[in-house]
Amino acid sequence: MLLSVAEQHLLVVGNSAEGHLSVKQWPTRRIVLLVLSGSNLMTLAGPVDVFTRASTALLRAKQRSSPAYEVVLLTAEAQSLMTPSGFGVTGGRGWREWRGKADTLLVLGGAQAAQSRFDPELLDWLRARTTDTRRIGSVCAGAFVLAAAGILDGRQATTHWELADTLARRYPRISVDGDRIFTQDGNVWTSAGVSAGTDLALAMVEEDHGHVQAVEIARRLVLFMRRGGGQKQFSSQLEAQAADHQPIRELVAWMSEHLDGDLSVPVLARRVGMSAGNFGRVFKQQLDTTPARFVSRLRTEAAQTKLAETSSKWDDVAQSVGFRGRETLRRHFRNVSQVPASMFKRGVRSASASLRSDT
Repeated sequence: MLLSVAEQHLLVVGNSAEGHLSVKQWPTRRIVLLVLSGSNLMTLAGPVDVFTRASTALLRAKQRSSPAYEVVLLTAEAQSLMTPSGFGVTGGRGWREWRGKADTLLVLGGAQAAQSRFDPELLDWLRARTTDTRRIGSVCAGAFVLAAAGILDGRQATTHWELADTLARRYPRISVDGDRIFTQDGNVWTSAGVSAGTDLALAMVEEDHGHVQAVEIARRLVLFMRRGGGQKQFSSQLEAQAADHQPIRELVAWMSEHLDGDLSVPVLARRVGMSAGNFGRVFKQQLDTTPARFVSRLRTEAAQTKLAETSSKWDDVAQSVGFRGRETLRRHFRNVSQVPASMFKRGVRSASASLRSDT
C-alpha cells in the first residue's frame, strides 16, 4: 500500500539482494498519468519511459532495493484510447474506478483538449487530488484541464506554443509563458507540447534522485541534450532547421558545436565556400537575421542553459560559449533574453533552493 504524502518524506532503510541493510531510500512513488482522448503517443511515451528507466537504472546500480516509481495509466473517458496517429492505447482504467493515491499526477492532453468541455466531476476529482498529491502537473493541453479546475490560478504555467495565447485569454488569473519548455510553481508543474513531457519527467527525476541520474537517463534515451525549463520552445537551432539552403543548416549545426571558436563572417563564409558578401546575403535571406546576431543568440542560449544547469561562474560560462568575459555575457544576455544575467542566475538559485526545501 502506498504511504501518505507526509510519510513519503520519511526515509526508510531497504534490504539489499544479499539480505543486508542498504542505503536509505524513498518508498516507491506512484506516478499517475491521466490521459485525455486525442493525446499523442509521444506525449504519453516520453514520461512513461523516463520514469520506468529511472526505476530500472536505480535497481541495477543497487541504489534501491525496490522500484523508484510505479506508473499508473488512467483515462478520462474510455478504457482504450485512440491517438491521432491511429494507434490505440489499452491497459488503463477510468479515473472514476481508481481508488488509490498518487505521489505525482500528470494530466496529458492533445490540442483538442483546448476546445473541450470537461466533466465537472473530473474537475472536482482533480481539485481533491491537490490535497493528497505531492506533485500535480500537465503536459501540452492538459494545462487547460488544470486551469478549468482552478489549480493554475495565480501561478505561472506553460503549454504548447500554439495554445498559449488561448490559455492566457481564457484564464486571465494564470501567468502564461508560452516560450518555456516547462514551469514549476510550487508543487504544480506544466510543460509545453509532445516531447516536452520528457523534459518535465526528467526534471522530476532530478528533483527526486539528483542531476547525475537525470543526465544518465537522457543519455540512454539518446537525447541531444537535457533541456531546462527556462529554455525556449523555439531555439535558434530549431528555427535554423527550416532554412531551405542545406549548407546553411549544416553550418548552424557546426556553429553550435564550436561556440568557443572563431565564428566571424569570413570564417563562416569560407566554411560554406562563399564570399563574405554573398554569404551575408544568403544567410540573411534564409534566417531573417545577420550572421553576427545569430551567433550572439546561439551563444546566449548556450550560456542560459549553463547558468541554469550548473554552478559555474559567469566568467567561465562566458568563455565556454565564446564571449570574452562576464560583461560581454551580461550585455548579450540582456539584448537577447530581455533579462539581466544576474537576475536569471538569482532566479535559478532561488528555484533550486525551493526545490531542495520541498524534498
